[in-house]
Amino acid sequence: MQSVLIVITQGKEAFQRVRSLFHMSQVLAQQEETQVELLFLGPGVEWLRSNQRSSPLVAESLDQLRRTGIDIVACEVSLEAFGVEENNMLPARKVKGAVEMHKLIGQGFTVLSF
Repeated sequence: MQSVLIVITQGKEAFQRVRSLFHMSQVLAQQEETQVELLFLGPGVEWLRSNQRSSPLVAESLDQLRRTGIDIVACEVSLEAFGVEENNMLPARKVKGAVEMHKLIGQGFTVLSF
């Protein structure tokens, strides 16, 4: 089994880049014996705001990624730092970003950071 952690630290200014990362994540997850986790960290948590003009498109993309088997997670420290409140947030499992990365690296995940 190959396991990949994709860390998104790019904020909303990188719309096209992050949309490409969503596509890349899906392609990876469709490979046999491949597990993918997508972690929003730092400014990357801005993608999870549910009250923005692009939110419906992002929500649809994240739903599609979940259906492919990708685990969508967000750093709770970053969410707080960037003011992303739970009542204005797209669905994601909340974790402590550094702890999650450390755990997954220990499990042999390859980390790709963007």
